[in-house]
Amino acid sequence: MTGPLYLTGAFGADVSLWVAVGIGFLFGFVLERAGFGDARNLTDIFYFRDMRVLRVMFTALSTAMVGLVLLSWVGLFDYTILLEYSLLKTYLWPQLVGGVLFGLGFIVGGYCPGTSAVGVVSGKLDAVIFLIGMTVGIWVFAAGFSIWGAFATSSALGRLTLWQLFGMSKEMMAGLIVVMALAAFALARLGEKWAPYGK
Repeated sequence: MTGPLYLTGAFGADVSLWVAVGIGFLFGFVLERAGFGDARNLTDIFYFRDMRVLRVMFTALSTAMVGLVLLSWVGLFDYTILLEYSLLKTYLWPQLVGGVLFGLGFIVGGYCPGTSAVGVVSGKLDAVIFLIGMTVGIWVFAAGFSIWGAFATSSALGRLTLWQLFGMSKEMMAGLIVVMALAAFALARLGEKWAPYGK
């Protein structure tokens, strides 16, 4: 979260850690106030009862994306920092498998890593169990890395962005994603009205 400012020398490593802690507390507070510390609110999206997760996540993504584009236009953000230092490298098949496992864990457990931490702070027992299970899973993955490590680092594509993948400008890609978000919001509203599952 502090990457661009830290990498450009705005402040040192120690200050960067404190800034990250502050952002983490604020992020957790906002998640709790949005109701994301409760697994029932998070899993309602899978039953078309409450699509706030989709709205919040798509809004956050679109706002950050458009913000970075605007900051780059006025010279306050350099995309080379993102591409060379901050952006995680793409490992196509491992990340596809990881995404499926993550989704299944979200459906079954009702939390993601961030919301489980919020749930723990809020006193939710199911969040405590989820966080313990997630920690055990991390240790199992690390312990068995000699077995599945080759797969975990396979199909490497480097630091790849969507605008590079589709051969278009970042501004055009940002515009398309904003249109996708608006369409998703409209479909979410229809899904809530459809409400195939009872409360």
